[in-house]
Amino acid sequence: EKIYESNTGSKFVLHDGPPYANGDLHIGHALNKILKDFINRYHILAGRKVRFVPGWDCHGLPIELKVLQSMKADERRGLTPIALR
Repeated sequence: EKIYESNTGSKFVLHDGPPYANGDLHIGHALNKILKDFINRYHILAGRKVRFVPGWDCHGLPIELKVLQSMKADERRGLTPIALR
C-alpha cells in the first residue's frame, strides 16, 4: 500500500484468470504466476500504481462436468443447475 501511494505514475491493473481450472498442477502454472509477478514488479519499479486482481474460483465447473459425463442421457434431461450442484 505504501508503494502504491508513493508511486506517481499511471495505473496498471493485471487481472489474473481462474486458478488451475484444467487438471492437475504442473510447471506451466508456476511459470504463469512467476511471469505475472515479474510484470507487476517491473511496473512498480517503473513508478506506476500497480494493482493485481486475483482470478475467480471456477473449481466447481470441472466437477460438474464429470458428474454430467457419469450420468445417463435420460437422467440429464430433467436436471436443473440447482439440482446438479
